[in-house]
Amino acid sequence: MAKAIRNVFKIDTLSLVECNDGYYLYDAVVGMNISMRVKTEQDACIQALLYYQKRLQEVKFDYKELNDKVQGFISQLSKEEDRNTPEEL
Repeated sequence: MAKAIRNVFKIDTLSLVECNDGYYLYDAVVGMNISMRVKTEQDACIQALLYYQKRLQEVKFDYKELNDKVQGFISQLSKEEDRNTPEEL
């Protein structure tokens, strides 16, 4: 298990700690280490950015997939409503 050597920085939601086996960047918002056992402070930041880029791609894909389903459902309801509405004279 990693043993902390020094706190590099700590802000409200992020903390970077140097440990005996490398640097760890902890994100309190997501409740997990975003970077672990990297050799430098810069590597910790780069690894965190790569994590967030990958996660953003996943979220954007999931959003598009869900939005497409919702739009299809709304379109289907609209078409059914049009069929069930009596025509005006």
